[in-house]
Amino acid sequence: MTPTSTYRVQFNRDFRFVDALKLVDYLHDLGITDLYASPILKARPGSTHGYDVTDPTTLNPEIGTEEEFDELRRALEARGMGLILDIVPNHMAASSDNPWWFDVLEKGEESAWAQFFDVDWESKRVLLPILARPYGEALENHELVVTMEGGRCVLQYYELRLPLAAGAEGLSADVDRILSRQHYRLAYWRKAADSINYRRFFDISDLVSLRAERDDVFQATHAYVLKLVEQHKVTGLRVDHIDGLLDPAAYLARLPQTYVVTEKILAGNERLPADWRTSGTTGYDFLNSVNGLFIDREGFGRLEEIYSEFTGSTKTRAELFRESKRKVMSQLFAGELNALVQQLLELAEDDRHARDIPSEELKGAFIAVTASLPVYRTYIKDGPISETDRAHITDAITVAGKGAAFDFLQRVLLIEPAWYIRHRKADYLEFVMQWQQFTGPVMAKGLEDTTFYVHNPLVSVNEVGGDCNGPEIYFGIEEFHRRNLDRRARWPHTMNASSTHDTKRSEDVRARINVLSEIPDEWQRFLRRWKTAPAGSPAPNELVLIYQSLIGAWPIESDRFKQYVTKALREEKTHTSWIDIDESYECQVLSFVDALYSNEKFLKDFSRLQQKAAYFGALTSLSQLALKAMSPGVPDFYQGTEVWDLSLADPDNRRPVDFESRIRILEDLNKRADVPQLLKHWSDGRLKMYVTSRLLQFRRRHARLFAEGEYVPLRVTGARPEHVIAFARRFQNDWCLVAVPRLCASLTHAGTPPLGKKAWKDTRIEVPPEFSADAADIFTDSEVSTPMLSDLFATLPLAVIAAKHRVS
Repeated sequence: MTPTSTYRVQFNRDFRFVDALKLVDYLHDLGITDLYASPILKARPGSTHGYDVTDPTTLNPEIGTEEEFDELRRALEARGMGLILDIVPNHMAASSDNPWWFDVLEKGEESAWAQFFDVDWESKRVLLPILARPYGEALENHELVVTMEGGRCVLQYYELRLPLAAGAEGLSADVDRILSRQHYRLAYWRKAADSINYRRFFDISDLVSLRAERDDVFQATHAYVLKLVEQHKVTGLRVDHIDGLLDPAAYLARLPQTYVVTEKILAGNERLPADWRTSGTTGYDFLNSVNGLFIDREGFGRLEEIYSEFTGSTKTRAELFRESKRKVMSQLFAGELNALVQQLLELAEDDRHARDIPSEELKGAFIAVTASLPVYRTYIKDGPISETDRAHITDAITVAGKGAAFDFLQRVLLIEPAWYIRHRKADYLEFVMQWQQFTGPVMAKGLEDTTFYVHNPLVSVNEVGGDCNGPEIYFGIEEFHRRNLDRRARWPHTMNASSTHDTKRSEDVRARINVLSEIPDEWQRFLRRWKTAPAGSPAPNELVLIYQSLIGAWPIESDRFKQYVTKALREEKTHTSWIDIDESYECQVLSFVDALYSNEKFLKDFSRLQQKAAYFGALTSLSQLALKAMSPGVPDFYQGTEVWDLSLADPDNRRPVDFESRIRILEDLNKRADVPQLLKHWSDGRLKMYVTSRLLQFRRRHARLFAEGEYVPLRVTGARPEHVIAFARRFQNDWCLVAVPRLCASLTHAGTPPLGKKAWKDTRIEVPPEFSADAADIFTDSEVSTPMLSDLFATLPLAVIAAKHRVS
């Protein structure tokens, strides 16, 4: 069953199945057709997200029982609603709470689960980088204690409990001697980067990767979920971190015939591989496309100039991106890097033209090529290499450099060994498939979690799925239409997201910050006034990030904002980082933030700019909401975003949601909704709820129109063609016309909506023949007989027009 719309909820011990049960009627009334659940399998105690699974064969007891889950499912079924489940095939918790991992640590390669995890067993012992200080210090401080538990010996390290191999009870009390005989080696946490010998989820050492390509691993980790699908308790699957798997296409082919979307980050013009058996992605491609539509191209160019002048930085985002990828490879993934380079050196020994390349030169070339790869990964496997993958690799090598080392790398990455070593082709393929699992984490940490905090002309474009060469690839009306047409042709049931649990900032925060591209000169004047005041300002780049984030998220409590700033500073990795925290510098910046909050002169000046961004940002949010709901694809709503949501990066965007107030708002709107009053009092969020419910209810009533209907871009003429995007959806005799404004700051003043002839003059839409005089707007129920924008935007500055008898 393909969803018509989805609503994502985050389950944890504070939001359980019984809490979701209370929302079923509300979500149905809102117009949602499918509840979209975060992982529900047993996870580490206290997990706030569920991605640290400890037992994939049972539900997480912290979020509910089998009976409570069944009650939720029955309630959804009674409303004709589906349930989409987020699943985690790539990794599990590397924790003593995980019985499979516990057994591996106790028995090593003899464990029945040893081959489940992606461990390099050549070293015979699993490196556990869990110590807060070097091993010798921890030992001498008596922090490692051997105790008896249930008749067996275990190692206790503060709250952590680790198994000891059989026979430990017969040894002396010499803890060091006991630990020397275990199947694991304890190490200082800083050793993880260069000595880790198991594949992790990115650089997170307490998430160990699975070998999901093995049949026994797939069956063991998926049996429970597949049973839920078979019993129709789950109607769709969201596959987490698909790029972490050895062979994503083969994995997807094993899943049941149900609605499946993949968490796949498409960079720029990258397309989802055509051989994947999936309905599409989780929607970051749409997010960046719709966000780019609301950025003024010329204004963005001015913001880049202002930023360069203010910070003194002359580097392009592409240059910083490659530098950042180099940095994370050396700082976060040195162990994985060295292991791959060692394999590469062994392959070079058999190649007549590569064996004499110095090891450091080959390593440098490998780093340069990996840093230049413009996508998260390629998908090479046994068989012909696709033209897309071939192009990505050759482009990366061209950018990275020239010489014998690069020539050899091209032969390896394209699996083209010289004629005299064709017997090594399988070894080349094995190397490439491991490299493909390496490039994704490097891209994620280098682009999303470094570059996007280092380069800040306009922080709203620094979002998951953003292109490494710059956001301009998403700008403009024609580009938005082109991508929608492509989505309709290739992946009509993909997700359309605008906020998720992983976005750097919510849709409403991004919309506000985008307004700066319309008023770059005002932004520059503000920036100059507050460059050095109050005293102790952070680095210019960080100052820009702080001010733009405040503009987007205001009003935000200082503690919340300081938590975000701390995370941003560490992700930036310039003055402090997660692995080398500079508390002195962080305190300096946080003191600066405190000073901002208490500086009345600053707050008064800031308020003028912020209120303007907030007003026009709200108009942008309504426009992108309508586009998300009406474009090809399945609109996805993140919990709570049906009213204004001013959240920053996690954990800020995973705060509890006040559902009771949202339920009351919808109930009141269903009784009576005065659109002009909603627009007048836009800041209370009721307007966004009203628009959301009207869009989703209309979409649900016309499900086939949106699931199968054409997408028809419409031409706009007259005085303001660049300020409107319009299109029609058409299926047989059913149709609707969508028109929303963009870049409104030049059309009117803050507080005055762009309505009527004063704002739109003679602007009109060239409508298709189906446009009927007997038509009405789904938001106002008012009749529409003309394609003039002054009439379409007479009461509300957005419109969805349909045949009158089809509106309600």
